[in-house]
Amino acid sequence: MRISTMQWQEGQDGNQQIYRERIGPAWWIWLAAAGFVGTVAIAYGFAFGPRAGWLVAFAGGLLAAALLTVAATVVRIDERVLRVGRARLPLHWVGRIVPLDEELSTEARSTRLDPAAFLSLRTSGCSTSIMVEVTDPDDPHPYWLFSTRDPEKVASALRQAVEVDMAVRSAQPEGNEESEDL
Repeated sequence: MRISTMQWQEGQDGNQQIYRERIGPAWWIWLAAAGFVGTVAIAYGFAFGPRAGWLVAFAGGLLAAALLTVAATVVRIDERVLRVGRARLPLHWVGRIVPLDEELSTEARSTRLDPAAFLSLRTSGCSTSIMVEVTDPDDPHPYWLFSTRDPEKVASALRQAVEVDMAVRSAQPEGNEESEDL
């Protein structure tokens, strides 16, 4: 894998995606949205004619699909950061990584939840999660807890990314702006 060892500043993502997962709304939310749009379209069709009903169905369907797609949370890991939605955690601040099955996820969301933790949870359609310790002393969040369909795969990808980040940082002398093969 070719990794850039260029100096980078906080706030920049990496270029090499290691893992990506899109966690959208559950199937029944899509079904409920379709039912709502259909109901509104029928009402407009009766009130203003079939053409208005079909127009509302088409426009409402597009709007609902766009909103539900945008509402999806994206988990992304690259050689520099972990991103969950718009939140980002540089890999050098990643501590323990704990994949949680359905039972442990439920427990972590309820009785063992730290109120200061960063949360990105989808309980419908995605019952497993992962906990990532934050080692930055200035960060108000002791850990991140976020939903994922495959916590073991995310944990493996995150561990791999942290190793790459550590190797790049240890091999990078001050002022070096070359690339290195790892």
